[in-house]
Amino acid sequence: MVSDTKKQVISLYLYSWTKRFLDITVSSLLLPSALIIIVLASLIILIREGRPIFFIHQRTGKNGKLFLLPKLRTLLADANPYEMSTGSDSLHLVTVVGKLLRRHRLDELPQLFSVLKGSMSLVGPRPELPNIVATYDSLQRKRLLAKPGITGLWQIMGDRSVNIHQDIKYDLYYLRKASFWLDIKILTLTIPFVLNPK
Repeated sequence: MVSDTKKQVISLYLYSWTKRFLDITVSSLLLPSALIIIVLASLIILIREGRPIFFIHQRTGKNGKLFLLPKLRTLLADANPYEMSTGSDSLHLVTVVGKLLRRHRLDELPQLFSVLKGSMSLVGPRPELPNIVATYDSLQRKRLLAKPGITGLWQIMGDRSVNIHQDIKYDLYYLRKASFWLDIKILTLTIPFVLNPK
């Protein structure tokens, strides 16, 4: 008879493989359309805002491993992208094009390459800045047990006026309940959220 511990190990192993399969499959399907949007957005940014078109953020991933997170630039060229602030605090730094990109999360599309590479997942806790992770307490560090995601419960349900590390109940719930079907549900709920953020 298989012990409960062994069943749990097998379940986690199967989930990790099905999650990776989901990441690769969905990202590969989205990539052709995403590339068209990225190219068009890049041209608009270049013409209206100038260079740089992209910026590469250093973020903390699973188990505290640092990785580079790519985004289409939405802030003014001289803005400090590593400054800790809430969404409302940094609105004056967002460009005209950036507001449109952020509204529909189009600035996040380059992160599909991070998902294919394996440093991110489609669903998971939002990746955090290393200087903020350095201040985490033991409860907040639990966010690092999973790969960071492009979308997740906090991303579609959290209070955007509060910093991620100060509102971790969604990430803790996800870590407790993580499953293939929960990932599917979050991805499904992300679609109307992206199309109509309000």
